[in-house]
Amino acid sequence: MSSTVVVLGTRIVRAAELQVVRTYNVRDMVITLLSPTGEWTIGGTRFVLEFDSAPQKHLIDAGAPTLTATLPVAGKQPLRASARLERGDVPGRYVGTITLPRAGEWSLTLTWSGPASNGVATFPVPVIRHGKAKGEPR
Repeated sequence: MSSTVVVLGTRIVRAAELQVVRTYNVRDMVITLLSPTGEWTIGGTRFVLEFDSAPQKHLIDAGAPTLTATLPVAGKQPLRASARLERGDVPGRYVGTITLPRAGEWSLTLTWSGPASNGVATFPVPVIRHGKAKGEPR
């Protein structure tokens, strides 16, 4: 039995070690956002993004997806950040990094155009300060 490994920065992580940050269903696909800690924090965050065909239960190639994060700021322009995404170890898995300057409920917009599917999905992801446990106030 082989195990899948993903390189996050300089650290190699087994896929089984990654925790789900968020899943999002769009049409016949499940998009899964994973990280070593199961959360996103202020500053640099490394993550894995997977595109899974729900009916066929396997990863599908999403081409060269883009991911942008937006945080509304009262009375000001929203904050925006773009992720750097690279193909992972198998088609349908992408390794990314993003730097977010503030905690809050960020809105992620993911766009993809692959041979099997294309689309746009927008979903929320909470970003916390370092050292805060899940469920603690931000």
